[in-house]
Amino acid sequence: MSLATRPRSFAFAPRLLAALCFLTVLTAARAAETDCLVRDPSTMIKRGDTYWIYGTGPGTQQFSSKDRLHWTNRGPALPRKPDWVAKASPDNTNAVWAPDVHFYHGRYWLYSAYSHWGTNNSGIGLATSTNLEPTSWVEQGLVVASANGGVNAIDPCIFEDAGGKPWLSYGSYVTGIKLIPLDPETGLRAAGNTTAYSIANRPGVPGDQVEASYITYRDGFYYLFVNWDACCAGSKSTYNIRMGRSKSVTGPYLDKTGKDMEQGGGTLFLGAVNDNGSGRPPDDEDGPGHVGITHEPGGDWLTTHYEWARDRHGATTVNVQRLAWDDDGWPRAVLDPGPYTVVSFLPTHDALTAGGASLQAQPDTRAANQRWTLGYQGEGYYSLVSSAGALTVAGDATKPGAKTTLAPLTNRASQLWYLQQNDDGTYTALSKNSGKALALDVSGCSLNDGTPVGEWTSLGNDCQKWSFRRR
Repeated sequence: MSLATRPRSFAFAPRLLAALCFLTVLTAARAAETDCLVRDPSTMIKRGDTYWIYGTGPGTQQFSSKDRLHWTNRGPALPRKPDWVAKASPDNTNAVWAPDVHFYHGRYWLYSAYSHWGTNNSGIGLATSTNLEPTSWVEQGLVVASANGGVNAIDPCIFEDAGGKPWLSYGSYVTGIKLIPLDPETGLRAAGNTTAYSIANRPGVPGDQVEASYITYRDGFYYLFVNWDACCAGSKSTYNIRMGRSKSVTGPYLDKTGKDMEQGGGTLFLGAVNDNGSGRPPDDEDGPGHVGITHEPGGDWLTTHYEWARDRHGATTVNVQRLAWDDDGWPRAVLDPGPYTVVSFLPTHDALTAGGASLQAQPDTRAANQRWTLGYQGEGYYSLVSSAGALTVAGDATKPGAKTTLAPLTNRASQLWYLQQNDDGTYTALSKNSGKALALDVSGCSLNDGTPVGEWTSLGNDCQKWSFRRR
């Protein structure tokens, strides 16, 4: 599929409108949709008491924040188009896509991509600063370029390997994600190694729909995150984030099943229910993309954007949430505590409702007994708590057909639910006391209001799939 027909739109007027920040009252300790409405955010970086994010927009848009949630637009980092852009992307008008930033050897390195819709005449350039002040950026030149065919030099990610050497990953569609070493003195492409390593692709998928790479090193592994499928279609966007890891910086990067990401592998990291025309409502936010990870003494923060947010009238939003690492070394995004309405994926869209001897699936009326708060307990397990108690397997039973009830939260195994995200963006809730063998289930897949919700063998069907809608 040619770039002229790929489902990624970079119409620039919407991006200008998106590069705005509005006020949202949220708690700083929780994962949250921020008030920063910009596409393709960079890794969040901190200097002193101020956080910075860079995003798509004229001249690389820059934003600052004291609390990670409320952001101020600080204008373009590079108001003047670099001279090299005229050759690398002749039709570009200083429209910058998907920048990334990193602190290295006393300087901040900011990589920005310049391209034009419908071609892969693209280039990635470097600017540097010693202090992140909005007017301090100094353009340093072209790092890597592409022309029609072969690769598309956009979506840069700058990171260090285990020995402290800098690398740049990049690429979008065409032939997938590439990786090159950088000169540690200049930040430009290393002169002694002209190899562009291929690390992720989707052979057999029209257009090789993979882009927006991010790499981080942790405890002996390099973790690669990429986006699959299509952005830029509002609530119909199919963007989702996949991951793999490798012992070597140049790969192979393998997903949890052992499949090479260069051969189409990729374990789901984060997705959402989109508007696919079936009549099922999309999630509150759709189309997660562009991973960034910020390491702080209190833990790691994950930044992404969502293509569409219901409460922002369809705008693209930046989200900041906690990142956890399981005992097996794999990362996971920690869900916001809520509160939520927990909605069945059955055509009724009934809500998980407390009351009576067993929990039930009832029409969603946003009633108090349909309000649930999540508590992360580690290793992918959450408690689900209503005002009357925690979602509990009745009698601590471990056999199919067990009922669910409410009980005071004690964090025992029958109150802990592993939230496994499915490829369609829904979640299956698997009980810890069954060893994740039993799933929260609308009994008999009945469409009748008041159907009991209990446990049954995990089958992956619609009566065991749930979405979390914000209250």
